[in-house]
Amino acid sequence: MKRFSEKPNSNNMDQVNQNSYCIIMAGGIGNRFWPVSNRRNPKQFSDILHTGKSFIRQTYERIAAIFPADRIYIVTGEEYEACTREQIPELPADNILKEPYGRNTATCIAYAAYKINGNDPEALMLIIPSDHFISNDLAYLQDLQEGMEFVKKQGGLLTVGITPTRAETEYGYIQMKNRNNSQKITAVKTFTEKPNPELAKAFYDSKEFLWNTGIFIWKTRDIIREFKTHMFDLHALFNTDCKLNTPDETAFIHNVYGQCHNISIDVGIMEKSQNVYVLKGQFGWSDVGTWHAFHALCEKDGEGNVTHSDKILLNESRNCIVHVPEDKYVIVQGVDDLIIAEKDNYLMVCHRKDENKIKHFEKSFRKP
Repeated sequence: MKRFSEKPNSNNMDQVNQNSYCIIMAGGIGNRFWPVSNRRNPKQFSDILHTGKSFIRQTYERIAAIFPADRIYIVTGEEYEACTREQIPELPADNILKEPYGRNTATCIAYAAYKINGNDPEALMLIIPSDHFISNDLAYLQDLQEGMEFVKKQGGLLTVGITPTRAETEYGYIQMKNRNNSQKITAVKTFTEKPNPELAKAFYDSKEFLWNTGIFIWKTRDIIREFKTHMFDLHALFNTDCKLNTPDETAFIHNVYGQCHNISIDVGIMEKSQNVYVLKGQFGWSDVGTWHAFHALCEKDGEGNVTHSDKILLNESRNCIVHVPEDKYVIVQGVDDLIIAEKDNYLMVCHRKDENKIKHFEKSFRKP
């Protein structure tokens, strides 16, 4: 796997101010990575890249260089509370926000925003995904601190983008209003989700677009104002007779999640707000959201194959991905462009051009 991280020394990093909080989003099951990512052991809790640590553990350690544990929150499914405690034992138990159902990022972020705002109306929130690959941790943290300083002084909604290196169809895109490459933070013109190949190439060639990393920074009062304006139903659910930060929080959240819709923060807020900015990130990034992204990220042999073990032998085969348990011996003979993946007694063999069908396998072939 490509290695180009510069690890930050927490003793040399400035801690964020006392009104700043980090929210790590750890919901979802990563079904595009089935069977390696599944409901019992989702991608964020797995070491898919064979680094020795899960995605969420790496995410926590990275952000803990500038945030103390008591101001880091993890939002995840109720069924993953034990796994979260096991992998992040430093985190206070009350800082695990448990979702009864998956309701996408708008509801996840609203939960954290209304809860934190109830204790600290001056709070600033940094929201980060739990399952992305980051290289150059120092540049990453410096960008986040720069973004938090911007929001602290100017307000608004800030997201982080990455300069595209190819015409990628599996990422969202952010169009900048100002094409001045020397300007690190600029207003946002449009958001576009996963364009077709022709549009992706046009975005890439135009130099006006950045990849959407799903990283956000804002003050709680600002995002709550946006929820009230653009997602009033969700705002009303959280704001009416609110029981967050009380013994009745769990019952309250079950009621809220039972009534709210499945909407992303990009669709619900970011595409509608008139006060959105983007910071051009200087770090390496991948959402590792598909086997295609996994293949692009990993080191390959001379034939373009990706493996992780000397127990895997490929003969006269090209551009294959083989991801199986460490104790498994595998021989692959005379095939091209295959994904061969095994976990929990599930073996999947799929042509790489058909990987968009993988997300449906988990539903149709779910383990009892």
